[in-house]
Amino acid sequence: MTSVYAEAGFLIPMDGRRVIRDGAIYSEDGRIVAVGRREEVKEQALSPEHVIKLERGIILPGLINTHVHLAQALIRGVVPDDIELIEWLRDWVWPLQGVYDEEDGRASAELCISEMLRTGTTTFLEVHVHKRYGFDGIAEAVKNSGIRGFLSKSVMDQPGYATQQGIMHPGMIEGPESLQHFKEYHRRWDGEADGRIRVWIGLRTPGACSDDLFHESARLAKELDTGITMHLAEVRADIDYFKSRGTTPTGFLERFNLLGRKRVYIHCVWLSREDMRRMAATGSSVAHCPSSNLKLGSGLAPVAEMREEGVNVALGTDGGPSNDTYDMIREMKLASILQKGRTLNPKSMGAWDVLEMATVEGAKALGMEREVGVLKPGMKADFITLSLDRPGLHPISDPVSLIVYAANGLDVRDVVIDGRVVVREGVLQTLDEEEVMKRARERLEKVLEKDGRLEEVKSRWQR
Repeated sequence: MTSVYAEAGFLIPMDGRRVIRDGAIYSEDGRIVAVGRREEVKEQALSPEHVIKLERGIILPGLINTHVHLAQALIRGVVPDDIELIEWLRDWVWPLQGVYDEEDGRASAELCISEMLRTGTTTFLEVHVHKRYGFDGIAEAVKNSGIRGFLSKSVMDQPGYATQQGIMHPGMIEGPESLQHFKEYHRRWDGEADGRIRVWIGLRTPGACSDDLFHESARLAKELDTGITMHLAEVRADIDYFKSRGTTPTGFLERFNLLGRKRVYIHCVWLSREDMRRMAATGSSVAHCPSSNLKLGSGLAPVAEMREEGVNVALGTDGGPSNDTYDMIREMKLASILQKGRTLNPKSMGAWDVLEMATVEGAKALGMEREVGVLKPGMKADFITLSLDRPGLHPISDPVSLIVYAANGLDVRDVVIDGRVVVREGVLQTLDEEEVMKRARERLEKVLEKDGRLEEVKSRWQR
């Protein structure tokens, strides 16, 4: 029997807006057995295999990142910072990723997963695993690392973006067979690693999929009871595309039966109130990625209004060149203060709101609200600890405020997933960080050689 006992000065179970002083949690065989005050939980934790004690610290559910590009960790800092989305994709991201091989894809995935684990993410949703990245190798990396990963196979059959056709790098183009590849990977990997791996459909974007492919993807997702994720209404160009089709973002999705539970739409910067109401009525979810939206100049997502209309809004970091971190704690702060500034209302997005987005609402988006996102008996033992033992987090007062506005991912001390300790006292237990970083450096150089930009990028580094 694998068992973990953890205690800390504060425990935030996320089963409502409450904080337990001198809290503790105990798990056996991957499930939570007891949560509550230290003296109560200790009675059930007779001989735990692992003991975690953090007097000046916090226990809370593992964070859930609902929008990740695993392949982009490798090209962080390589893609120029100050260009708009379509140019960014066409001239840099797609050409670089378009020369990847399976070794490059796995190296980037392991780098990304290492960062996510060290900063408290226990579950993530990857949007586009291209066949050339090596789906099997990436799934193996998820399995070995101990993280909970939803891997979406990239599905497309047209090389365009919104109203612009034929702009995608040839190495990124897949055809109708991409859906067949999804079926093969779903059969091979969905439910593997004791259920930690799930395989979803990652629709490329409107403009990159034919109507037939949208229809077939919706049919197949229903048949397999799997999820769908897609970028939606990220920039104004997306709205131009929907107008050219005589519809709106959610009108388009409705046309192809793409709204509903386990449907996660990314960004949604340009939704109308009517779009929001349709999303809410169908149980569809939004993955809000404020850092990416701001860095790429895409706009300010109306998240406060989405939540008013009842939309389930979760949080995501996006990828390496657009954020440029996979740190969900940093993302929570930006998500909160962005809405306060946008609405001129400091009450529009509080610390509790964004903490729910990063846990409870992330779980709901993935259809896992009965399994993760909350600490209570019977749920999966996915939890993290944060140390408050540094000047920037003192004096210790409101723990929720400290997490959201003062902490960052490097304050994460321990990470437990499925009852397995995968980070202990800040040290990753399942991957060799030094080897992961060394391999990433080597593979980036190979990618730049293949793309013909090695000397250009090296000269930029040397200045």
